[in-house]
Amino acid sequence: MFKKLLIVNEQTPYDDLVMKFASTLKVFGAEEAILAKKNPLKVSAPLTESEELERTREELEHSGIHTRELALDQLPIEEINRLVSADELFESLIVIGAKVSSMGKRIFDSEFAYELIQMPSKPILVVRIHENPDGSHLTLPPAGLSLDSHVLFPTDFSENAHHAFLYLEKMVESGLKHVTLMHVQDIAKISPYLDYRIIEFNQIDRDRLEGLKKRLEEKGPVQVDVVLDVGRPFREIMYTIEKTHVDLVLLGRQGKGFLKDIFIGSTSNNLTRRAPASVLLIPRAERQKTE
Repeated sequence: MFKKLLIVNEQTPYDDLVMKFASTLKVFGAEEAILAKKNPLKVSAPLTESEELERTREELEHSGIHTRELALDQLPIEEINRLVSADELFESLIVIGAKVSSMGKRIFDSEFAYELIQMPSKPILVVRIHENPDGSHLTLPPAGLSLDSHVLFPTDFSENAHHAFLYLEKMVESGLKHVTLMHVQDIAKISPYLDYRIIEFNQIDRDRLEGLKKRLEEKGPVQVDVVLDVGRPFREIMYTIEKTHVDLVLLGRQGKGFLKDIFIGSTSNNLTRRAPASVLLIPRAERQKTE
């Protein structure tokens, strides 16, 4: 899976870290990386790179991932989607870095990643960037991903979540060793009128989680933990990420539209912006070419 990476280079201080992170995706089948770079003057103009970026590009090549560069005019979302829209299912992945966005600044965010996640035609990996007090940066996790990484899969058992689960199965087939499956009973939808059915709901959803666990265990030797909570989904998932030291959150999303996500919000959108971990977003099935 993920044979082709489209790495978005925004000319930020952490571009090299995003590229290093991308090099670790070799364990999940990465073979080719397109370095999409902002070129506001002329698409065909030559690109200049810092020595650090050039060294990182060489590291990508050395890891066995063939790289090529592509200059884009102001990194248009439409062009990025066009570059991967014809690829087969499971084949391509958009990779971009982003720092945590607070709720107060989300409407005015300058991070291109948070524009891009509104209209992805393919899975997008948002590499979480942490800024240290001295102004330096690191990725979360710092060493990138590996087969030992801890992946959290929160699910609402929707059709879109089931589609995203296919990607988790592929990762386990590749050798991923640790997964946590999580479902949160949304207290806002249960209380006060359905409180008396909470035990029934918990049993139904625990059986669903156990079914997903069995499917993963059939794909390879993997440790699968199951978490079933009642509360506010975003709050409970954030707590689990911090408590269990999650490296990657794998989420399905609807792609409801830019304005609706900003003003109404969604669990996947909020987690992508605020989780202290990298996030892999899988768009709904009908948005992807499956032929």
